[in-house]
Amino acid sequence: MTESISIKLESPRLFLRPLTLEQLVCYKDNDLSFVKYLDLIPTSRDLVKEFVTIIESCNIPYVKYNPDKILFGTLWVIIHKTDNVVIGDISFKGAPSDRGLVEVGYGIANDYRNKGYMTEALQTFISWAFQQPDVKIILAETDKTNLSSQRTLIKNNFAAFAETDLNYWWRLDREPIN
Repeated sequence: MTESISIKLESPRLFLRPLTLEQLVCYKDNDLSFVKYLDLIPTSRDLVKEFVTIIESCNIPYVKYNPDKILFGTLWVIIHKTDNVVIGDISFKGAPSDRGLVEVGYGIANDYRNKGYMTEALQTFISWAFQQPDVKIILAETDKTNLSSQRTLIKNNFAAFAETDLNYWWRLDREPIN
């Protein structure tokens, strides 16, 4: 397996690390060999089938065919500093559009939910994203029933701007809207 990508984001309780293509495949397969390259303690996670499908059909092809934009297509693992384990993941769904839009998605292990970790991880990810010159707006989509995710977005200053029968759409602008 190749070495890790050198970038590492840090918050008070967390690290965020992007996965290489090989690490991403291992993550999808629940093959924990990738953690040794990140110097982490291996812990198994049950990935839901729908998430595995997204990694297979979206993240892996994006990273494979857009290596220069890997940071916008790969998963970033969320690492608990004290426990030294992966507790979740976060990613963009591709590089910024011509208008500077990116969409974020995230998830966290059950044992670490409702403790502020995802709010902290998203805040760190947003801060990094808005340092990238092409990122102007961050979008997110939540199920209407996923109140925890909605609270995470609200705590990070996202505003709901659209809805469907099942989902809300949220946005955060780098510059305030006048």
